[in-house]
Amino acid sequence: SLFERSKKNGLNPEILNATQLKDLEPNVTGLGAIKVQETGIVDYISMAKAMAKEFESAVAKKTQKFNNSQETAILTFRIVTGPDSGKYMRVVGPKSGEFFNESMSDSEEYAYWIKNVMPYVKDQAGNKRTARIDDLSYNWDSSEAPKKYIEFTTIRLNPGEGRDWFSMMRNDAKLKKANGFSGIRGVFWLVSGGQSEMHVVEPYDSHGTRKGVFSDSDFDYTDSYNEMFGWRARTYDQMNAGMSVRDYGGEITETLEFIPEMSTSIE
Repeated sequence: SLFERSKKNGLNPEILNATQLKDLEPNVTGLGAIKVQETGIVDYISMAKAMAKEFESAVAKKTQKFNNSQETAILTFRIVTGPDSGKYMRVVGPKSGEFFNESMSDSEEYAYWIKNVMPYVKDQAGNKRTARIDDLSYNWDSSEAPKKYIEFTTIRLNPGEGRDWFSMMRNDAKLKKANGFSGIRGVFWLVSGGQSEMHVVEPYDSHGTRKGVFSDSDFDYTDSYNEMFGWRARTYDQMNAGMSVRDYGGEITETLEFIPEMSTSIE
């Protein structure tokens, strides 16, 4: 019973009859109750915030100890909008195939993570490995310092129908590269760690500003697209690319915020 379990857990429960219950709490009506002196009201929001700070501190210490060079560098982002809001994303890369041949589960770094960080982790999605597609990306430079924010879009395509989406993204990148577009985009395909999907990553430094501009302020994107790829190509490409994406859960956009304190700092 609940009474017996309370005693086994070191509490001091007391059984109250209806009269004792009424005396203790006049607004409650019942046949009886179990009174436990040790119970209280918990401020869950404050507790959750404190736990988050403990987690962030533990990750920062782990990063300083094990991820303090270019070879071991790792970046941390907090997801601030979207279905995974409140969670964190840790990014390592780029890496060669040899890196993944090494077993992390036997390492001192992994043991440290399990002992010092995992006690604060409620849910861990696991690792995902991705590869960047150059001809769908533009102005991507892994050696540059990370931007403050990222627009992170997950794309899931209908099986066997992704060709039109790839074609539109390739044309878009080609046009922007040819006309001095200043924005940054990396397109990655999921190699391992989940269902088939694409990740469109667009870093930027400030909300409310455009993620890139063309070198010519009078540049007309639609007209230039049609001139480069054919009459009404932009309209048809957009329509066909949209049909390539799954109807439910096919496109999810989230905002990520870079957390320097939980990331590698390399001077």
